[in-house]
Amino acid sequence: MRRVEIPKAGGKTRPLGIPTVKDRIVQTAVKRVIEPIFEKEFLDISYGFRPGRGCKDALREVDAHLRAGYTHVVDADLKGYFDSIPHDLFTKRIEEHISDGRLLQLLASWLQQDIVQDMQSWTPTAGTPQGAVISPLLANLYLHPLDVKMSGLGYCMVRYADDFVILCQTASQAQAALEEVKAWVQENGLTLHPDKTHIWDCLVKGQGFEFLGYRFEAGQRRVRGKSPKGFKDVNGCQEAHFSGF
Repeated sequence: MRRVEIPKAGGKTRPLGIPTVKDRIVQTAVKRVIEPIFEKEFLDISYGFRPGRGCKDALREVDAHLRAGYTHVVDADLKGYFDSIPHDLFTKRIEEHISDGRLLQLLASWLQQDIVQDMQSWTPTAGTPQGAVISPLLANLYLHPLDVKMSGLGYCMVRYADDFVILCQTASQAQAALEEVKAWVQENGLTLHPDKTHIWDCLVKGQGFEFLGYRFEAGQRRVRGKSPKGFKDVNGCQEAHFSGF
């Protein structure tokens, strides 16, 4: 798999894996077979890369919770999520749903596929490459137990792939929710970004959070500052942001 670096805001880059045409075809075929299996279990709080669900649906859900008084928000960020999922735990999670040995071997081969960048190559020991057709589905599968845990505890969580917020009525509830997330993340071999994980009171001016291209602050929502440029550059999810919700 060829790796390229995609520019991000602030001069940083995001690693993107580009599969061969053959792999893309086979991954699409596999996704069509296994996606219905996972979709039967996925919860409604998950919106990213799922049939019939998208950014606008997630934004409407966040807006509804805020209007209902859930204004203390845990804004969590998983550090390098796609590249850091432990392969051993990842494989066990897949095996809980799929028993066909040939299919499991095929999925494992994609996780362990050599990466080529410039004149270097290496075999990854963790993660599923962003850019692969199958990766969003597998990434949703790995975070599904977090959805189950937080929903079972009664928290209002809205997740789009690895981007999620938890909306609470009080600061103490938000702090308790964050502790639950921290415990789950540690148990599952992931890391919360220390500088990008916060608790906000969204009724207070100067506090607020950004989610899927919007900023929610002081009882208002607006397009975040860097979204218009992104809207001009690419289509897709950002197009949904600007069509209103």
